[in-house]
Amino acid sequence: MVVLRKYTMLIQAELARLELASFGINSTILDEIVGSIAPHLTMHSGVRLVVAEEDEQEADTILAAMKKRNAS
Repeated sequence: MVVLRKYTMLIQAELARLELASFGINSTILDEIVGSIAPHLTMHSGVRLVVAEEDEQEADTILAAMKKRNAS
């Protein structure tokens, strides 16, 4: 597993995880419990989204496209 992204808010990581799942890529949110119980603790360290090493490149492309799509 590799850390693909770090997010300041849990909801951002959840949306990214759902986007990846819609393309058939499994991912896991580390720090999910801390992010939901005490979100102020993850503001500095971030909520980490991890994927399998073999999915890293495709997942990165998908999330980059998601970011670009949402920036418009």
